[in-house]
Amino acid sequence: MIKKKNRKRLLFIPLLFSSTLPSIADEKIDGQHVFIQQCSLCHAIDKKKLGPAVKMMSHEAEVLHKVIKKGKNAMPAYAGKLTNEEIKSLVDYLLTNQ
Repeated sequence: MIKKKNRKRLLFIPLLFSSTLPSIADEKIDGQHVFIQQCSLCHAIDKKKLGPAVKMMSHEAEVLHKVIKKGKNAMPAYAGKLTNEEIKSLVDYLLTNQ
């Protein structure tokens, strides 16, 4: 049985997170953050790692979006792993850094 003191703490936790969720949802997705979290293991801006450098990738948004979503060769598909908004933000970041 949960002690009365611990019950109060457990009730406070959802309030702590619920007050921050709307502000997180309202924030614009940062393509650089997505790149660092999801892509930087295999890609760099100006040099080849496991995958091509960003500067050597396609300069067409549609092509980048399709490759990120469906994958290509050794690159896995990110549909279902990233939202459309995250993919769009990532494509914008890639194009800006070419």
